[in-house]
Amino acid sequence: MTATATEEQQLFAEMFRHLDKIEPWLKRMDPEGPRARPQERSDLSRDDKEVHPHQLSQAAWHALSHAVDHLHCLRTLLKDAHVMHMYAPYSLARAALENASAAVWLLAPDDRAARILRRLRFTALDIRGGEAMQKLLGVTGPRTEAERLDQLKAIAKRRGIDESAAIKHVGYAEIVKAAGDTMPGGNKPYLLTWKMCSAIAHGDLWATLNVVSRTELPGAPAGVAHMRITANAQSLFFAVFFAVAMTTAGWHLYDRRSGRRGR
Repeated sequence: MTATATEEQQLFAEMFRHLDKIEPWLKRMDPEGPRARPQERSDLSRDDKEVHPHQLSQAAWHALSHAVDHLHCLRTLLKDAHVMHMYAPYSLARAALENASAAVWLLAPDDRAARILRRLRFTALDIRGGEAMQKLLGVTGPRTEAERLDQLKAIAKRRGIDESAAIKHVGYAEIVKAAGDTMPGGNKPYLLTWKMCSAIAHGDLWATLNVVSRTELPGAPAGVAHMRITANAQSLFFAVFFAVAMTTAGWHLYDRRSGRRGR
């Protein structure tokens, strides 16, 4: 059902209210501003020492900064430039949700060994991606892929973590699902949103037919539909809502893990 003009205005007003939550995050990301590091004896400071040189705090911060940057771009398009594309905003929302989910996935477990395992798997994912690019370019780095993965296994061994588990592949379907498990309402709305945005980014027809607004035009031959496709504020609102909610959760976890513990 297509929203009325008044309903669309209300949807955009509510969407902007959520997107404006990025303001304090933008200040935290400002390279010219102060950046608070994890306090000594905090969960993150201890995690960082355990997985050095693959600091967990840096990975979480990196993921959150990517989430915020994509949300900022989306707000700039919608609120400042007053441009509503049919498809592109979902790619921005998807990137924000993926990266925020990665931060939550890394930070959520209360068990240190579980956090370290996730950090090692996330590093292995990055190593394999970088090595694939080097092979495509026909270049080599100072260490082989096997040597870099062996370093991760050595870190796991010191911590009593299964070495094969430390380099096991992880994909964003697993990451978004696990991050969604920590959210009110469970993982289903986050997985659905991620899949919807990914399908739009890939140009999948089923997503086009179910996510954007469409009006059937007369005059098509029998068995063929002519459609006018327009942007859908309602579906984009939900994408923004869940991306911002996951980013909020990521920052809350980062701050909690960065605080000093008494033990």
